[in-house]
Formats: sequence, C-alpha cells, structure tokens
Amino acid sequence: MPNQRILYACHQVGLKADGDTGAFTEIHGAQSISNNGINFNLQPYYQLGALQIYEQIEDIPDVQVSLNKCLDGYPLMWHLATTTAPRPTLVGRSKEECIFGLAIFPDTNDACEGTPNQVVQSSGMFVSSLSYNFPVQGIFTEEITMVGNDRVWANTPDHGETLNPNLPTPTFSGAFSSTVDDSPIGNGGVNTRRSMIFEYDPSYGLDVNYMVADPDATILPPEVYGISDSGTNEKTDGENFGAHLLSVAISTQLGREPIYELGRKAPYTRFASFPVQVTCEIQATATDGDLISATEAGIYTTGAEQCYDGGNLKNRTIRIATCEGTRIYLGVKNKLQSTNYTGGDASGGNVTVTYSFTTFNDMTVLHSGDPNPSGATWWTNREDYLTDQA
Repeated sequence: MPNQRILYACHQVGLKADGDTGAFTEIHGAQSISNNGINFNLQPYYQLGALQIYEQIEDIPDVQVSLNKCLDGYPLMWHLATTTAPRPTLVGRSKEECIFGLAIFPDTNDACEGTPNQVVQSSGMFVSSLSYNFPVQGIFTEEITMVGNDRVWANTPDHGETLNPNLPTPTFSGAFSSTVDDSPIGNGGVNTRRSMIFEYDPSYGLDVNYMVADPDATILPPEVYGISDSGTNEKTDGENFGAHLLSVAISTQLGREPIYELGRKAPYTRFASFPVQVTCEIQATATDGDLISATEAGIYTTGAEQCYDGGNLKNRTIRIATCEGTRIYLGVKNKLQSTNYTGGDASGGNVTVTYSFTTFNDMTVLHSGDPNPSGATWWTNREDYLTDQA
C-alpha cells in the first residue's frame, strides 16, 4: 500500500564518499532535511525574423540539500561528507565530494529498517556552508548545505523515452530498527546548554594571545563582558559564571564556484572560494553594558608617532568544546567586528549584547567519532596541534 504521507519516522538520510559503492553511513540525530529539488537552467535563444523562441538550451541542473543534526556523540555530518580528506582543516576538507542518500520507508513502520519504498541519490556533492549553534534554549546543532548537479531516483520514469544506461541504481537499506535501542552515545546525551565545557587545566599554559591553551576547554575573547583576560569563563562566586552567555553561533560559507572546460558539459570541479570568512557570534545577557571602547586614535595606541598606532582591537583565540566530543578551533587571529546592544525597552525584557567576531580560512572541527583517519589522528594529538598553531 503506498504511503499517504512522509513523517519523521519513515525517511532516513545518509552520506558516503563520492565513488564509494558500499553502504551509506546513516546520520544519527538528524533533525531536518531540506531537499531543495532541482533547478533546471534554461537559456532562451531567438532569431531575427521570428517572435517565437528559437531554442531553449538546457544547461546542467543545480541540486541543493540542507541537513541539520543534533550533537549527540555520533560522527558529524561535515566529517561523514569528507571521509577521505588528507587533513581535517577547513582547506584540507574543502575538495572532498560525497554522495547524499535519502530513503523513504512505509509510513506504517516504527523505524527505517529493511527495504525502502523509494530512494534518491545525489552524487558529486560539495559542502557549501557549515554552521554550529549552541543556544541556551534547545539543543546544540550542526547544519550543512551541499550543492551538486546530479540527483537520481531509483524509479526514475522514462516517460516513454530511452534513459541514459549510465544512470546509477540507488540503494539505501534501513539502518535503524524498532527492536534496537538507538540512543545518543556522547557524554551528556544530546548536548544542551549544560554541555559546553568551561572547566580547564591550567597546566597547559597560555598561547600566543596569552589565552589558556587547554584543547578541551571553551575559550572565548575577553571583549565578551565577564570572560577573563585568558579567555576563560570563571565562576566568580563559585556558582555563577562571569559571562552569562545565551548563545554561540559559528558559521562559514565556502561558495563553490564551478570551473568549466571546452568539450565537457559538467564542471570538472567546484572550488571553495578562498579566502573564506568564518564568523562567531556570541550573545550574552548584559549586566553593565557591552564595555567596548573605541577611539579614532586607538585605545591601544601608546605613542604619538604614527608607527605606534595600536588600534582598538587585538587578535583573540576562539575554541569550543562540548561534552559529546566536538572541538571547534578558530585559530588565534579572530577580531571583534561589531557589537549589538538590544532589549530592555519599556515593555519588559532584558538587555542582550551580541559580539560578532571574524577570521578567515581557520575553522578546524574535530570530533571523537571522526571516521576520517587524519581527523582521528588530529583528535588524538589535538594538544600538539594547538602547540604548533600558537
């Protein structure tokens, strides 16, 4: 009996390396999928002497997929999409292609197991954007958007025409079972506000910015009111943190411009548009304003001569650590770009301050469950990585 609808329990998504003929790796903790369909690029051409269109030339189609998952101890989607990358840095993972799979099962199933009703596969997919969100309300999440030019359903209709014999035959067996306890495997389960790690080991010392170098601690810029000069969020009275953080959001856009060549319809690659900007937005409940000063001469300027211009900003270190195993390192050259003071109006509510920091090309995401051998090695030696970076 055909499905009457598709709900969360009867569709499943997975990823694997491009060219891999094996099974998909299912995405645990997936929250949403936006399979934005296909955009067929048509270019109309006309001719002198006739109003009617001469021909519509069909270029390659554009395919886009967005996925969101919770941070739960299972491998991150960014890592599943780049399992053969030579290095786990942003540029090291940027050239990897993957295959996305979506399987739709009977809407009477308790779980996605066995053989699906329908399967769609998109090969040659590149990650074009990546973001991590750590809110005070809700769960910690990862979101990726992928772009490519291929999408094939297992039962593609021929409309009475002969189909390309080279079309793939998508397969995606159900990986979940109604008889197995499929639960989060990370410390803290599905991570929420309690799961951001601010405790640190002072024996690691300080990095080049004089900020704590512990690879398993969250280190934020001291421009955020309440954060210490060494980047830590200390409990000032043994219970309450110095900075009352509401959210941290990290994101980057890789672009993905296609490169074409004569004699071939499809692009031979989609390159990441380096340099790429990486942003980190930190929102906090204000208690004494944002306390950010700036002057024309520069608050760090120490002399009258022009070569002593110290400006208003300094390089800062940003690192995020969660209980379930995610580590995000944004390097040591982050600078404050803007602040936004909002709220506290006469209708009620608290004042909040959003601090926006920016850097370029530096966003290394590590995870304890990374299936990529290079990523697993860097996870094991993350202390050495930070030492080399500083």
